[in-house]
Amino acid sequence: MEVANIEKYMPTVSQAEILVKNNIEMYRKKGVKAFKIIHGYGSTGKGGALRVGIRHWLDLVKKAKIIADYIPGENWTAFDETTRKVLDLDDSFRKDSDLGQMNSGVTIIVISW
Repeated sequence: MEVANIEKYMPTVSQAEILVKNNIEMYRKKGVKAFKIIHGYGSTGKGGALRVGIRHWLDLVKKAKIIADYIPGENWTAFDETTRKVLDLDDSFRKDSDLGQMNSGVTIIVISW
């Protein structure tokens, strides 16, 4: 399982979009089908601009068919249909410590099925 920690760079939303885009391109070239990003959940208690901004951007790139899908950490559970598809796609995700934890500070990006 590949993980990109973009939170550690403390980027703006625009910078984070570039970081995620670069990770998508890098992992696609490596043949990776899905990876996890750590973006944080927001320490202000107001929802986290990075989390919200990245997920809005992911909506756009999904519509543009640049990625196949994404799973918010809150939905990263074996009860979610898309999660089950990712677990079947890459068995290493079954060992992810965030699986089933409803962690809003992470998002799983599915590059391709």
